[in-house]
Amino acid sequence: MRQLYYTLQTLLRGHGGTLEKLISLTLGLVMGVLLFAQIVYELSFDRFYPNPETLVMLRMREVRQGVPEREYNYGTYRPAAADLSEAFPGLIKSACLTSNVWQPAIYKNDKKLENIQTLFADTAYFQTTGLQLLQGTPKDLGVQGNAFISRRKARELYGDENPIGKELSIEKLFNVTIRGVYADIPGNSIMPHDLLLSMAAMDWSFGAGTWGTNNLYGVLFRLKQAADVATMNSRIQKAVEQYTDTHLGDDVVTEYSILPLYKVYRSFPDSTRRLVILGVLGFSIFFVSVLNYVLRAVATMSRRAKMVGVHKCCGADGWHILSMFLWETGLLVVASILCGGILLWLLREQVEELLGSNLSDLFTGQTLYVPLGTVLLLFIVAGVMPGRIYARIPVTQVFRRYTDGKRSWKRGLLFIQFIGMAFIGGLLLTTVWQYHDLMNRNVGFRSEGLAVGTVTGNIKRANGVADAIRREPYVEAIAGSGTSLLAHYSTNRLTDSQGNFICPLHFTLMDKEMPQVTGMTLLEGHWPQHRGEAVVGRTTVETLKWGDTAIGRKLPIDPSWARLEEQPVVTGVVEDVRNMGFFSNQTCTAFILNDRVRTFNVRLKNPVEDNLKKLNTFIKSTYPDLALEFATYQEIRQEQNASVSAFRNTVWVTTGCIILIVLMGLIGYVSDETQRRSKEIAIRKVNGAEAGNILGMLSIDILKIAVVAVAAGMASAWYVSGQWMQQFADSRLLSPLWYTLLALLLLMLIVAVVVCKAWRIANENPVVSIKSE
Repeated sequence: MRQLYYTLQTLLRGHGGTLEKLISLTLGLVMGVLLFAQIVYELSFDRFYPNPETLVMLRMREVRQGVPEREYNYGTYRPAAADLSEAFPGLIKSACLTSNVWQPAIYKNDKKLENIQTLFADTAYFQTTGLQLLQGTPKDLGVQGNAFISRRKARELYGDENPIGKELSIEKLFNVTIRGVYADIPGNSIMPHDLLLSMAAMDWSFGAGTWGTNNLYGVLFRLKQAADVATMNSRIQKAVEQYTDTHLGDDVVTEYSILPLYKVYRSFPDSTRRLVILGVLGFSIFFVSVLNYVLRAVATMSRRAKMVGVHKCCGADGWHILSMFLWETGLLVVASILCGGILLWLLREQVEELLGSNLSDLFTGQTLYVPLGTVLLLFIVAGVMPGRIYARIPVTQVFRRYTDGKRSWKRGLLFIQFIGMAFIGGLLLTTVWQYHDLMNRNVGFRSEGLAVGTVTGNIKRANGVADAIRREPYVEAIAGSGTSLLAHYSTNRLTDSQGNFICPLHFTLMDKEMPQVTGMTLLEGHWPQHRGEAVVGRTTVETLKWGDTAIGRKLPIDPSWARLEEQPVVTGVVEDVRNMGFFSNQTCTAFILNDRVRTFNVRLKNPVEDNLKKLNTFIKSTYPDLALEFATYQEIRQEQNASVSAFRNTVWVTTGCIILIVLMGLIGYVSDETQRRSKEIAIRKVNGAEAGNILGMLSIDILKIAVVAVAAGMASAWYVSGQWMQQFADSRLLSPLWYTLLALLLLMLIVAVVVCKAWRIANENPVVSIKSE
């Protein structure tokens, strides 16, 4: 226990930068554990279902002239569940339909419920997924007016009261009665839900889909054994062709396959890219934190060598010295765990918002190995590496000054830390710019000051609403459309002259005032004036190869889908509207004049936020039976880009932590260097050197390391940023000039720290340093 006593004395007296080490380890441990836990959490998507290897999901993609699309579509057709179950009775145990396309507003006692997620499912849902049903009978899910609720949400809404028999309102259109309670669904699922509604309610709203129409359904199969996945995939294409034609012309075929549900999340390229970058961030800050600890330990070697010599004179061998440093590291790691725990407890809400996950979901019995493994790795690397160096100090150091400064060690450690700081800084630059670009890029209309709200149910419910809103003094103008302009429109297949499928046409209805009120840009022709006339986006014209002959052409779509008797006639071409945001390629769009509109686009006067509150208050009091609530298009854009914002904030926090850690290591390095070279500095001053010469000498010494390291870090950041930007359509990397400017800023920060820390000794009377020798 003597080693523990000596270690405590060393730590309490602050030898070796105890406080700086504690801060460094705490920040590195907290951020490293959080990021590693988040990665493990996302890698375990949908593994909570019983026997996840046999729970599979149907998917499809288009193959054009033998070349398949890169990504699959997991929204398929309603009859697939029953038809494929009939085709593979020896492989499929059960099948069910699900859909989360419609997320209706849920009301309890006329109060809208927030943070509630809905899934529509049929009666075979519990049998197929294996999700535990705590109360109720699965067959009750076949009735439109019934609902099942999760245990957590039931406790949140009703406390200890039994939720069975309670009613909720769906969009103020119809009520549902809670008939069952099921086990909670973790957040790491591609189909998270707190409320299960009947598939009959989905059919009531969207109609019952058929093969080739309304690919809104997630079709799940429970196979009899895991090996049946490959067997079914080898035969599924022919099976589907028994029920529908998979050919979309001569050159395009729809290809079907299945994939275990737990692999679906990882099959998305954006998910894989995100996990890789999170891993790089976690490794960077953890590794920099550990190296900073080692750097601080090595930097104090000239001051602690004599203490090691004394211990060796008293009989201590190399193992005893190593164990002392292991005790020191262990105590600091324990202290950093306690500090990290307190930090997470105090900032729990902010951390959960940052990661988009609950801490209780990240740290469970199954994932406990993540923090334990991280702590163990930290202890081994941070304890053994400097401990072995100190254990090799000869016993003769008790009689003389230790002059081996391990300069190559310290410069190497500092070099790696500078790389990490530059890398994270460059990644931060990319994410900040990208989010700013997404929020400010033109979406095809003037979204600033424009609010939108939709009336659900029978379209007659929308009668008179526009006129009532128009009369309000804070409203500048109002216009109607079939849906929000930043949403998935109705779609119809565009085909070429040979009947080959080209792409879906996204179309929506509008009234006469909509283009001017929303601020669309007319490129050619004129605005529609009569029912059945339309304007199309620039990309639609280019895709159909209409050139300068677009005006007067008829849109090649089924007119009944647009509630028309004849195909719409094109009267104008407009700038493309990014209805699907910037994560997808630009869609082909069309806006058709028709009076059957249920969505209202309201141009508000300033101040927009205050007037939006007035508008919603007016709607609630005037139309209490409507689930109509307005939001600005800017708010919708923020919601669409929420994942980018969260990632940007994660990089912000990581960057702040890593810069603090690196600067503390740099301060320790400079402190040790100035102390070790104090006699040299004093002699230089005696020989005529000024304070500026001394500061320049020390700065250049650091810059020899920093310039190359920062350049390497920025190059790595530029490459990783390119991978990150691949998820955004029509996006480009920042100019290399910005990364160069950031690199110069980091180098200036490094020099500023060196100057501030060395200022005292550079201006000190050289006699003081020489006398101390």
